Amino acid sequence: MTELFGKVNKLDPNKGLVILRMSDDDLRTLQKYHVTNQQQVLSVIASDDNEPTPKQRRFAFALLNDIWLSQVGGAWLETVESTRRHFYGTYEYYHGLDFGEFSLSAAKGNKSDTNEFINMLLDYVVLHNISLSVKPLNELEPQEIAHWEYQCLMNKCCVICGKRPSDLHHLDTIGQGVDRRKTNHLKHRAVQLCREHHQEAHSLGVETFIQKHHLTGIKIDERIAEVHRLNTGD
Repeated sequence: MTELFGKVNKLDPNKGLVILRMSDDDLRTLQKYHVTNQQQVLSVIASDDNEPTPKQRRFAFALLNDIWLSQVGGAWLETVESTRRHFYGTYEYYHGLDFGEFSLSAAKGNKSDTNEFINMLLDYVVLHNISLSVKPLNELEPQEIAHWEYQCLMNKCCVICGKRPSDLHHLDTIGQGVDRRKTNHLKHRAVQLCREHHQEAHSLGVETFIQKHHLTGIKIDERIAEVHRLNTGD
């Protein structure tokens, strides 16, 4: 059985017709089954506002698979399933949940817990420099993007593609002719970018670049300044 996801594009109860908008990858998977000329039976699960969204679940499972492929960790990396159980258990432990209480399923899970779980996985990914098959900025809930931006600044990986090496990029203009080594960097917004995306930021301009990649920018604090050796005095 393969789990596919789709967004309802049109619903006609009178004709018993449902039109789904699906990703190219899921459509190709469905097409492979369809060419066998066997009638396909799909199970449809509807979600409400409190349930994990298909996008959240897909992203969480993609992260778990990327972590397993990296083989960065302990004996729990033996299989994808053992990797999943390890991180479920870790989340339950640190959030005071009973064993087996956390779930990504629509029946048992919820949006907020799923977001926190995804953030936990991203923290692990950025700490261990694990390559990702998907870009977090395209998958994260809007309110969760700032967490990823901050972690990338602290761990010096590109906020867009995750690559290293990368550099801190100021989003706010410090001023022409001002020596950045002497200016106070606190409270200025910044993001972490690799060379490729650094060049793109300069080419597009700040606002266009921010809108394109759904960024907000993080105000530099003492911790970020320390990591990047930035001046914090006048």
